[in-house]
Amino acid sequence: MCAGNNDLLLDGESDALTLLSISLNSKPLSSSEYKLTPDGLVIPSSLLPPIGSKQQATIVTKVKICPEENTQLSGLYKSGTMYCTQCEAMGFRRITYYPDRPDNMAVFSSVRIEASKKDYPVLLGNGNRIEDGSIGDDRHYAIWSDPYPKPSYLFCIVAGNLSSISSSYTTKPSGRKVHLEIFSEPENVSKLQHAMDSLIKSMKWDEDTFGLEYDLEMYNIVAVNDFNMGAMENKGLNVFNTAYVLADPKSATDTDYERIESVIGHEYFHNWTGNRVTCR
Repeated sequence: MCAGNNDLLLDGESDALTLLSISLNSKPLSSSEYKLTPDGLVIPSSLLPPIGSKQQATIVTKVKICPEENTQLSGLYKSGTMYCTQCEAMGFRRITYYPDRPDNMAVFSSVRIEASKKDYPVLLGNGNRIEDGSIGDDRHYAIWSDPYPKPSYLFCIVAGNLSSISSSYTTKPSGRKVHLEIFSEPENVSKLQHAMDSLIKSMKWDEDTFGLEYDLEMYNIVAVNDFNMGAMENKGLNVFNTAYVLADPKSATDTDYERIESVIGHEYFHNWTGNRVTCR
């Protein structure tokens, strides 16, 4: 069933989402007040502010998903002992109901991730980490905030038992000190240094060539074994197939080093010349 001309269509895949509740302006909606289709959730225009008015509406949905059963590697899924996301091109609609289009850009001001401390000590999201802490003895949380509007295909979270290497880069001319960190499974951490060197070179090249400074307080990269693309330019949290991050100094060839440097640079450059340019 298609939405009417002024109805609100929130994209969502019925095989991935179970809708638990929905409210409009703090009022719970009954199942007779909205329509669920295989492709999404339709809220009729009769419940919404008139087109062109200055009134606002707040919609809150609560859904259940099963990332352990998600074998499409699209949306939120589990890879080994790690949870991660891949939302390009239409994976976000497997996480929740949302206008999942590249021309719909919004600020994700607060994304809270909560998990077991022991099993998932690393909790990552887009933007800057603005808060973290413990919940009792066994669980912890992190809240991430990305102040820049982005389409939903750039949304990302990662939770896992990961090791990392870190560095920093001071941007020019503003002098912002950016924390850099590259994560992988513990057995691969010795193979990350070339990727870090390539990231720092890319940041400097974008400044020297185009005057484009990095605009967040941190930049994270995660290497994932089960990843259906070479790499993904999620804002502030790039996710890579391990083939494009890991280089063992004992066995890597010149071609391996060149490939890693090229892909690291490509994904970093998306920050200014890619992520902010969208089409319908």
